[in-house]
Amino acid sequence: MASDVAHLIKVASNEISRGINTFAGKYGLTGTQVQIIYYLSNCSKETVCQKNIESEFNIRRSTATNILKTMEKNDLIIRRPIKNDSRLKRIVLSDKSKGMQDAIDNFMDQNDQKILSTLGTLERHSFVHALKKIPQKLKK
Repeated sequence: MASDVAHLIKVASNEISRGINTFAGKYGLTGTQVQIIYYLSNCSKETVCQKNIESEFNIRRSTATNILKTMEKNDLIIRRPIKNDSRLKRIVLSDKSKGMQDAIDNFMDQNDQKILSTLGTLERHSFVHALKKIPQKLKK
């Protein structure tokens, strides 16, 4: 079982999740909420909607709805209507989230560096490239 790739990815994912959840707990957040705040604060798109979050995190609509409702209730995000389409809501960070943004950015950047520091320079590029390909290949 030690060479089972899915198992190894799951073990690594669990360890990464534990680290993010421990950090998030200091702010009364979940790891997923921290990752969404990080995504929103670093997203190059002018308008981020729920569909973008569903796609970025590879989660179902119902999961995204529940997470975003909780974040809105806890004053972490604000949903604003989009002028051209009243059905869509733009998701923006609240002042509360913006106040945590630097700490979250620093943690996530350090976490990435800690993970990637276990690899050589060439391995890093191949590793990140492979991680991006895996979900696409498994969906087929």
